[in-house]
Amino acid sequence: MPTLPTSVSALWRRPLVRDALRAAALLAAWLLAILLALRLGWYPFQLESYIYLGVITALALLLCRRWPLVGLVLVGIASVWPAWYFDVPELRIVPLVVAGFIAAASGLQLRIAAPVVVVSVVLTVVPSFMWGVDYTGETAWVLETLVYSDPSTRILAGLVAIGAMLLGASVHAQRRTVASLRERNAELERLREADAARIVAEERTAIARDIHDVVAHHISAMVIRAQAADRVADTRPEELRDTVRWIAGTGQDALGAMRQVVRVLRSDTGAPALMAPADFAAALDAIVGRVRDTGLVVEVAIDPDLDLTTLQQAAVVRIVQEGLTNVMLHSDATAARIALGARDRSIELRIDDEGSEASAVSSSGGGSGIRGMRERAEAAGGTLVAGRLNGRGWTVLVRLPEPSRELVRA
Repeated sequence: MPTLPTSVSALWRRPLVRDALRAAALLAAWLLAILLALRLGWYPFQLESYIYLGVITALALLLCRRWPLVGLVLVGIASVWPAWYFDVPELRIVPLVVAGFIAAASGLQLRIAAPVVVVSVVLTVVPSFMWGVDYTGETAWVLETLVYSDPSTRILAGLVAIGAMLLGASVHAQRRTVASLRERNAELERLREADAARIVAEERTAIARDIHDVVAHHISAMVIRAQAADRVADTRPEELRDTVRWIAGTGQDALGAMRQVVRVLRSDTGAPALMAPADFAAALDAIVGRVRDTGLVVEVAIDPDLDLTTLQQAAVVRIVQEGLTNVMLHSDATAARIALGARDRSIELRIDDEGSEASAVSSSGGGSGIRGMRERAEAAGGTLVAGRLNGRGWTVLVRLPEPSRELVRA
């Protein structure tokens, strides 16, 4: 069951309720002011006109926010009504000041509000005798007050009404500007959050690729070497010690690579893909050496004059590592070939094996290996194609853009 404060808050959130309460408060204050003036000895010529003036002003506050044009027209008609008499004639402008400001602030266009306000002001400041009111006898003093008194105060009152309308239009324009800025800020915040989410996703993907490459390559080589040692354990037991030492060394390399990934995760600069090793050629030799130790023959042909950017070196190292890992795991090939060189204004990396058709189909896999290699190639600005490109075995073909000399030196 809603509490009283909750119910009051819900009612206050309704614009019509707020306007009604404000109008009632204004009317109450107006009537109290009249009562106070009467107690102090003020005796107006026509008391009801002052009461009507308060009622019309309260109605302006109530109507003009929700129905700007209707409220402004009704208040304008009431303001020029000739039967009203005031000791201070400019008081009949008061409802028009309130209505003009609220209507313009509520969004009524100036091209609509201005004619209504200007016409109402003109008709209000013009002496009432022009509208056929008989100012004779007891009301003759009204004629003197309205016609022969200084008109400057009435003109000033009319300018105040017009100024209030212009001020309301300015308030409305400011509100629209503030709303537009809030909307833009909200959109920028959404874009910032989306961009942050995208960066996080890219970082997670890069980390997942690095972890996959490190674990898959090292562990696969260790498993294959251990399986080979198990097969010859009975006939050549002396090779077990060498195999165990090799597995231990490869495990240490894997742990070192994993620590590097962890350092990237803990760094304050984010988690980009691991950069290329300090020695590009040595990194490739280490990968090829581990694969050769498993019994796979690997031929390597690399253009010694080839210049690669740091990002391209990282991509080549990881693609070669993953490509050879796939050969070890999924192919029955006994040999593989790696070729890296410039061709047709691009850099081409090719990894071939001559496994059977069945093993080639298996090499396509369903895991993240090929997807990770393709992502690395695309991150370096290149493309990757994998399949039976030479009619037999399996081929991974990568083409990277040839970097400019300035970019390579940088």
